[in-house]
Formats: sequence, structure tokens, C-alpha cells
Amino acid sequence: MSATLSFPNVFVDASKALNHDEARISAPWLVAFRESQQHQLEQCLLPTRKTEDWRYSSRHLKMSDAIAKPLVAKANVTLNNEFVDLDGYLVVFVNGHFAADKSRLPQDAELTIKAFANLSNEEAEQVVASSMSAAEAKHSPISPAAFPFTAINAAYLSDGVYISVPKNVKVNKPIQVQFHSEGEGTASARVFLVAEQGAEATLVEEFSGSTETELLTTSVTDIYLKEQSQIHYVRLNTEQQQISHVGITKVTQHRNSRFSSHCIGLGGALRRHDLKVKLIEPGAECSLDGVCVTLEKQHYDNHTEIEHVSAHCQSEENYRCIAGDQSHIVFNGRIMIHRDAQKTSGAMSNKNLLLSSNAEIDTKPELEIYADDVKCAHGTTIGQLDEEELYYLVTRGISPDNAATMLTLGFVNELVQKIPNDTIREKVEKRLESLIQSAFIEV
Repeated sequence: MSATLSFPNVFVDASKALNHDEARISAPWLVAFRESQQHQLEQCLLPTRKTEDWRYSSRHLKMSDAIAKPLVAKANVTLNNEFVDLDGYLVVFVNGHFAADKSRLPQDAELTIKAFANLSNEEAEQVVASSMSAAEAKHSPISPAAFPFTAINAAYLSDGVYISVPKNVKVNKPIQVQFHSEGEGTASARVFLVAEQGAEATLVEEFSGSTETELLTTSVTDIYLKEQSQIHYVRLNTEQQQISHVGITKVTQHRNSRFSSHCIGLGGALRRHDLKVKLIEPGAECSLDGVCVTLEKQHYDNHTEIEHVSAHCQSEENYRCIAGDQSHIVFNGRIMIHRDAQKTSGAMSNKNLLLSSNAEIDTKPELEIYADDVKCAHGTTIGQLDEEELYYLVTRGISPDNAATMLTLGFVNELVQKIPNDTIREKVEKRLESLIQSAFIEV
């Protein structure tokens, strides 16, 4: 694969066909937005092994003609997903199209949840501005040059969800956004959330789907926290392993805001998630937790970046990864502290567990510091299950497989217990236990 390989023309042609086919049913601003993004797609290059941030994931990219076509809308789809029973607001998209009959939207003024097709001019301008600011910043870590799948997402976008939490409103129910994909082609998932001053809410973002052919999901999530607001973010990637998924979450924090992230990632043919957080005003704090599990020949690539732009901000990051069989996990975490970001506190930890001698984990923690009055630390470990601990459990009458499962679950249990919803936490525990048990049974 050449280092200058462009995206196949069929991707550009397919996005133009989407504009033509849906011009009558899409909001005019959305059609114009897709068209404005097509030139970005034309100029994007496919990542290769020579692209530093994609050196491990590029070989899993399959840009065939089959994937290039947009997924078609589907009706009467049965959502067989174990995370659909949360007692809260629900927004469902099937193959990128809003499914009103499967959604539960607020009936009062507690908050605003709208499909992109129903946005006012002012709301639409917010969504467009969030995308254009990244696209126009040539050296931005979230520009199309660095993350070209933002251009694919925009060019293929059929619809998305706009969420606004009003000033000083605390939303007690979780806001669950589910993207379900079936068939052959590419689906775009997009979420825009703004929390006004003093607002608080929990956003649960999940991805599910199945395919017998080739399917690519691209996701873009923009989250804006105004002064003294608080957002709890839960991301669940539970798609069928044949589905490829490339997603990015961008977070901007203002004065004294609080952001906590809980990302649960299960492996597949290609999985990648980039999480970018900017602390732009004093007093902002963020906490990023992640659990990632891969088996068989699955692949999962985690890229995180916390950018301390302002002084007196704090960040904490803790990712734990488990790789079995012949699978592969990547963790690349970066903390950047600007020159004026004095009195900064930042900590990063990445602990990894190999369940097989054929599995591979690549970890790369980074600190880039331009201020002198800061407190920063990072650490990473890669190891296997402790033989003495296994022996102890086996001598107490526990089978070797069950003992290994218990120790492996204990490795990630601390982070799982921090998920801010009992239903999700219980489901994640059961799913992880089933996956890890299968890893040891097959050995």
C-alpha cells in the first residue's frame, strides 16, 4: 500500500449519490453540509503503515467497492441488543436513519433531543461549526488529514442526534443513543451534545449490528461542557466482530466543568476509537476510564489525547486491556500541556494482560510538557496471570479455568464498578465474564 494512496473514487461517487437520492427528504442544511465535506474526502489520503498513528490499524482497512456504498434504510428491524432496557431517554438509529418508532424522546422542556433533520437554523449552525473548526485547522489532531474518517462520516451522513441540556438542569434519567447497522456498505453515526452552565447528564452511546458481508461504521461525537457543567459518558462498542468500526469522540471543557468517560471496547476485524479532550478554561477536570478485550484474531486500537490549554486543570486516565488467542490491542495515550497551563495535574495509567503467548499489545504513553509548574505522571505494564495466585485458587478446589477467569475479571473490575449505571454495569460484567471464560475453555 502506497503512502500516498487516496480514498477510492467510488467513495466520493457514493457520497454524491447519497446527496442526490436524499435531497428531497433531508434537511437542506444537511445536504449542503455533506456537499461541503466531499472536497475534504477527495483530498484525504488512506492511512498506511508509514502513517505513525495508523501503523498498526492500516493493514485492517478494507476499502472495497462493497463498503463504499451507503447503507439503505431498513424498516421492521428487531434490535437484539442486551443494553436496550435502560430506564431513560432513548434515541435509535438504524443504518444511519432515525427510527422514531423505536425512540423515547422527552415530552417536556427538561432537555432538547432532536434528529438533525428537525434542527432549527441556529442548532444546525452549531453542528456545522463544530465540524468546520476541525476541518479548517490543518495541524489539528482531529483534522481530516490526521483522522480522514471524519470526512467519510460527514459525506455519508444521513442523520444524527442533537442534544442540549439547559442551564442548571440535572437530568436524572440516562440519555441513551443506539446505532444499529445491518447489511453491506458504510454507515455514519453522529452525536452533538452541549451542556449549558451548571447542567448535568449521563450520555450512553452504544453500537450494535450484524452482517454477513462487509460493513463499516464511522462515528463522530462532539461534546461541549459549559461552565460548571458535568457529563458522564459511557461508550459501548458491542457490534458483531465482522463489522469494522472507526470512531472519534471530541470533548471541549470550559471553566470548572467535569467530564468522566467509561469506554468498553470489544474486538473485531477492525476497531478504533480516538478520544480527544480539551481543557480550555481554569478548573476543568476530566477522568477517562477504558476496558478493552480482544480474542481470536481481533484488533482494537485506542488513541487518547488530553490537551491542557488552561492553567489549574486536572486529568486522570486509566485504561486496562486484555488480549487473548492471536489478537492485538493498541493503546496510545497522550497528555499535552501548553505553556500557559501552569498548576496542571495529570496522570495516566495503562495496565495490560496477555492471556496467550500469541497475543500482542502495543502501548505508547506520551507526555508533552511546555509549562514548568506541573505535576504529571504516566505508567504502563504488560504481564500475564500470576502463577502463584492461580495455584492458590486451584488448591482451594477451584478449577484452573474458573480460577483464571476470576483473576482476569478482577484485573478490570475496578474500572467496571465505576460505570455510573447499575443496569449497564451488570450487563458489562456478564458479557466480560462470558468472553473471558470462552478464552480459557478454548485453550
